[in-house]
Amino acid sequence: MDRQFWDVYGREVRASGFTGDLVTCQPLAGLKRIPTDGIQNSGAGAIILAARRGADRVILLGYDCQYDGARRHWHEDHRRPLGNAGSLHKWPDQFRALRAHLAGVEVVNASRQTALDCFPRVSLEEALRCHM
Repeated sequence: MDRQFWDVYGREVRASGFTGDLVTCQPLAGLKRIPTDGIQNSGAGAIILAARRGADRVILLGYDCQYDGARRHWHEDHRRPLGNAGSLHKWPDQFRALRAHLAGVEVVNASRQTALDCFPRVSLEEALRCHM
C-alpha cells in the first residue's frame, strides 16, 4: 500500500519541513510502522492509526469507496507507478474486517455518498453536534 508512495514522494515529504510522525504499514527505513493486520487501503489505515493513537470516535469524510465511471479519487489519477484504486472492489470487506480492531472506538460515516454500509451513516452536522 505505502511503498510506492514513499518511493515517489518520500524525498519531497522529508524535505517539506513537516514535523509530525511519518507512518507506514510496511517496514520502511525512517518511518514509524503502524501494523494494519493485512488491511490494505489507506483510509482503513488512517482509522487504525487514529484508534491506536487513542481516538474514541472517528468521523469518516470522503469515504465514498466507489468508482463513478470517470474518477477514482477527488483528484486526478496518480501518476505511474502509483496505483489508482485498483483494489476498490475489496475495500468494503476490508472495512468490515476493520471493525474487529476497533473495540471501544465509535466510527460514523458522514460521507455524502458512500458504498460503505458497515458504519452508521450520519450527516456531518449530526456527527459534529453529537460530539460537541
